[in-house]
Order: sequence, then structure tokens, then C-alpha cells
Amino acid sequence: MKNKQKESLSKTIFKYASSHVYWRSLGLISAFIKPKLLSPELYGLWSILSIIPNFSIYNHLGSHDGMRYQIPYNEAKKDYVKNEAIKGTVFYGSLYLNALIAAALLLLSLAGDFDIVQRLGLMTMAVVVLLTWYSQNYTVQLKAYQNFKLIGTSNYIKANVTCFSTVLLIYFLGIYGIYITAILTLLASVWYFRVKCPMGTLTRFNYGVFKDMVKMGFPITFFNLNNELMKSSDRIIIGFFLGTKLLGFYAIAAMVFGFLMDIPGVAREVVEPRLMEGVANDSRENNLREYFLKPLINTAYFMPFLIGPVYFFFPHFIHLALPRYVEGITPTLIIVIGGYFLSLVYVARGIIVANKWQSKASLIMVSVLPLNIGLSIFFINIGLSINGVALGSSISYFVLFISLLAYIRKQYDVSSEEWRTNLIGLCMPFPVMALAIALIPVLSDSLFSNQYIGAIFGCFFYFLIMFLLQKFSAKKFPLLKKIEITKMF
Repeated sequence: MKNKQKESLSKTIFKYASSHVYWRSLGLISAFIKPKLLSPELYGLWSILSIIPNFSIYNHLGSHDGMRYQIPYNEAKKDYVKNEAIKGTVFYGSLYLNALIAAALLLLSLAGDFDIVQRLGLMTMAVVVLLTWYSQNYTVQLKAYQNFKLIGTSNYIKANVTCFSTVLLIYFLGIYGIYITAILTLLASVWYFRVKCPMGTLTRFNYGVFKDMVKMGFPITFFNLNNELMKSSDRIIIGFFLGTKLLGFYAIAAMVFGFLMDIPGVAREVVEPRLMEGVANDSRENNLREYFLKPLINTAYFMPFLIGPVYFFFPHFIHLALPRYVEGITPTLIIVIGGYFLSLVYVARGIIVANKWQSKASLIMVSVLPLNIGLSIFFINIGLSINGVALGSSISYFVLFISLLAYIRKQYDVSSEEWRTNLIGLCMPFPVMALAIALIPVLSDSLFSNQYIGAIFGCFFYFLIMFLLQKFSAKKFPLLKKIEITKMF
């Protein structure tokens, strides 16, 4: 699985991000079909069921994360024998753990008081958990060896299978078509990995190696699990307090939010293996600059280009295409603001893991999670419903980012001037974005009677403002780079 020829960081991110954008773009088609053909109740049920595999991927107790970060470190040290032992041990160890979860889901589906739709949904999730484990094991190894080309191609395959099978199957089979699609998509991914990159002979399970991987990776997994809880707690709270119908409306917001978070997530996946190599070969100060401050400030200026179009076009799209789901518009517009800060949290994970600070950082996340839950429940109780849940989550993402940034700043004895310069740069894009989003629609509504022309004008003017801000800031902040698409090919 080695990837000997290493592309430039920006080119790798662009190519890998492109596959994710393609995956998400076709996913939007299938995501559009689901609420179009399903009632909000059934769409809400699927939203709850889909949380199960999102959490099952952390059932390796940290062994996947330990492997992902240890392999590039060993590669830099040319310790290939250790890597072979790690791959075999983690494969079998994580299999045993996920088999237990799948068995528990099957027993629950048979013994619980569920209707046939819910029962088959739980059975489907049992199969999905095992297929997700197998695909994830491949993906983690490929990321560790920085072979993002295969993962990118897999994303294209999954996108096509998901889109076309959803369109066909959900039309004829309803929610059962979604169940079948979930399995078919993962089977296609597994088949591709097995054909293009056979695992070969795996070493036997070694308890000592597994213990070492868990010891190293568990704090990372705990950190990621808390991050997932931060992202998923809103749906859990809505499902528990407000029911599956309102959850179906909110699932629209979750869909858009997931699409926006994909890009910073991709950049993080590409950067982190290189950061682990840098830990072995470079200074702490340079790692901080290259793998934290630089991606942080660039993400801060890039995210407004993703968030703005949601504000200008999403409400019109829902009114035209999904009129039954108009109640999902406002929470979507609220949660994408929180997504700005969560995207910056994504950037922070690499430097935290590289320095083995994940245990303390997880304590910060654990302390913010009750704030997230408490605010959401409070806003529900005062009558804000799903809009309040979105607001509570957005506030929590902001608090989480500020807390992690303050923690990282405290750990690094780097020039105060460098920190000050970059923090000033970080403080600029969000208020400009927020003011533009608030004021431009007022201007466009006064100039254009046609709301669609107004939205196009507003989005164009918004992009112009953010582009000028980025161009101006790139001259003042050395780590902020202009987006040069031609150099990515």
C-alpha cells in the first residue's frame, strides 16, 4: 500500500477534495430524492439509523488511529517489519469488536418492540457496521501510506452507486430501497479495494501490538468520538424531545452541514500523515507553522466561499424542490454558521495528535458537550424548536474552537508576534462574511423584484467582497495563500 511518489500537498488536497465534492454532489441528488419520496417521519427514522455506523467506526478502541499515525512514523524510520505486525493485528482486533456490535444489533432487531420498517433497519445497520469496518480498515491504511488516489477513486465509485441505486430503488421500494443502497455502496467500495490493493497475507493477532495501538490511538479516538458527539447530539436531542417528523426537517440541515464539513475534513486527512513524518524529522515550531497556523488561516478565508451560496440559494431550492421541508431552512442557515468554527476545529486535531495532547484536548471537548446539550434543551423549552437546537450547536462550536486555540497557544513557546499576526488574520473573515450575508440580501431585494435574479446578484457581490478581502489579507499575512487553481493540476 505504499505511495512512493509524493505529490505536492496542495495538489493532493485538490484531487482528493475533488473526489469528495463529486461524492457529495451526487449524494445531494440522492439526498434530494429521499425527502422528496419519503415522509418526514421516515426520513427522520433514516437520519437516526444512519447515526449508528457513524459511531461504530470508533469501535476499534483507537487501534485504527494508532495505526494511521504510527505507520507514517515507522516509514520515516524505515521500520517496515513493525508496520506489517500493526496491520495484521489491527485488522483482526477491530474485526472482533465490530462483530460484537453487529451481533448486538441483530439481537435487538429480533427481541425489541419494533415495527417491520424499524426491525429491518436495524438488521441493515448490522450488515453496514461490518462492511464499514472492512472498508474503513482499508481506508485507514491507505491514508497512512498517503495513497489518496485509490481512496479518491473509491469515492467516485461510491458516489455513482449511491446516486443511481437510490434513484431507482427508493422509487420502487421506498425506505427499503435506502437500506439496500447503503449495503450496495459499501460492497462496491470493498470490491474495488480488494481488486486494486489486495491485503495479502496478514500477520496474526498480537495482543501486545494491539495494546500499544490502543494505548496510542484511544485518546485520538476519544477526541474524535467527542467531535462526533458534538456533530450528532443535535439529531439525538431532536429525535428524543421532538420526534422523527421534526428530525426529518432538521435532517436537511444535517445534509448541508455534512457537505460543507467535507472539504476541511479532506484537507485534514491529507495533512496529518505528513505532519507525523514531520514530527520525526522537523522542529516543533516549523510543524506548528506549516501544519496548524497555515491551514488554519487558509481555512478561515476559504470557508466563506462555501457558506455564502447556501444563504443565497438554499432557501429558494427548498421552496421549489422540497416544499414539504421548508421548516428545515432556518436551522440550516443557523448551523452552517457554526460550521465555520467547526471547520477550524478540524484543523486543530493534527497538531494536537502529533504532540500527544489528545487526552487534555478531549477534556475540553467533554466540557463543551454539556454546553451543547444544555443550550439545545434550553432553546427547545423556550419554544425555538429545531432552530434552537441549531443555535445551541453553533454557539458550542464557537466555544470549542476558542478553547482549543487557547490551549494550543499555551503549549507552544513561539514568537508572540507570529501568533498575534495570525490571530489578527483569523479575526477578519468571519465578521466580514456575517455582515455581507446580513446586508447584501437587503440591497438585492431593493434592486430586483425577481428573487432569483436578486439571489444571483447577491451571491456574485458576496463573492467579490470575500475575494477582495482574501487578496488584501494575503499581502499582510504571509501564511495566507491565494487560491491558484492552475497550479493544482
